[in-house]
Amino acid sequence: MSKFGLYTKSHIETTQYINTVDVPTISQAEAYFAGVKRLTLEQFRNIFVVKEINNKGTHLMFGNQ
Repeated sequence: MSKFGLYTKSHIETTQYINTVDVPTISQAEAYFAGVKRLTLEQFRNIFVVKEINNKGTHLMFGNQ
């Protein structure tokens, strides 16, 4: 399992994640967070970005933008 964090796309806000989830893939993390926010994937991707988080709490990669 990998750990993924939910971030807003706004550059004005801090770069800390909003929430995390442990799932195998970034696609599953996006689907999970979109469901939690009650948004379609398209709506979700316009507002948020999902990044993989390593053990030190920093991101490793970006999700679809």
